Amino acid sequence: MNMISSPEIIDEIFRYDVPLQRYTSFRTGGTAEIFVEPGDMSELKKVLQFCKDERKKVFIFGNGTNLLVNDNGVKGVVIRLGGVNFRKIERNEKFVSAGAGVYLPQLIRKTALCGLGGLEVLVGIPGTVGGAVMMNAGGKYGDISETISSLTTMTFDGKITKHNREDVEFAYRGCNLSKQVVVKVEFALKESRKEEVLEKMSKIYKEKKEKQPLSTFSAGSIFKNTQHYKAAELIEKANLKGQKVGGAIVSEKHANFIVNTGNATSADILELIKIIKETIKKKYNVSLEQEIQIW
Repeated sequence: MNMISSPEIIDEIFRYDVPLQRYTSFRTGGTAEIFVEPGDMSELKKVLQFCKDERKKVFIFGNGTNLLVNDNGVKGVVIRLGGVNFRKIERNEKFVSAGAGVYLPQLIRKTALCGLGGLEVLVGIPGTVGGAVMMNAGGKYGDISETISSLTTMTFDGKITKHNREDVEFAYRGCNLSKQVVVKVEFALKESRKEEVLEKMSKIYKEKKEKQPLSTFSAGSIFKNTQHYKAAELIEKANLKGQKVGGAIVSEKHANFIVNTGNATSADILELIKIIKETIKKKYNVSLEQEIQIW
């Protein structure tokens, strides 16, 4: 690919035709036209300005654990907040601030070892802090939004805003921060006995490991639960466990997981998603909504 004319500092960190397969938990998908990991807020602002000037579509990439990338890849700029300044964790008594690029399991363990409770309910959820906030990651024991004190975002126009928790509308697996990049999050945690927090983490993780295919190439829950039904229960009831398309299969362990058995394509996974949605609609007149992002 011919390199696009851009400011020198951006050209240094731009990478072209980068295979996204290696970055996603599904291990499928095509290439990113441009892939960039800004080192700090200044570089992020310049990248976003470039995208605006060149009318490039922006894709914000967390840890690729809740994402299916099309086999044809993506045309635009994939931004991953992997720079050191987006991976900082700082503590001020019961308040902990974390950059959006911090790996969520790392933050959970670090706060637990400091005797701070609240985030342990998210154990077993992969991904980054920024991605977890955007989708309000959580489960039966709680959501990440319940621990947030404030967060800082940058709009695609480069405007930086600090939001108090009450200023952000969080919903089930989502929030109202579209067209913004979460760059930093502050959590208000509760002082607890380290042993108690670690014990709770261990119990929750053991429960998840027994019920979910955590060590496979998958992207977590494919569909959101509905108001009246759990997606996994509907899929299992429809006898879709074990349903295969190419190298993709509906997990025998948890019906709301699709697993890449090793040679699946994104097209295989998309076809399996389509089969599940159509089957559930036909059998139970329920429209399942995807939880994962599809690029």
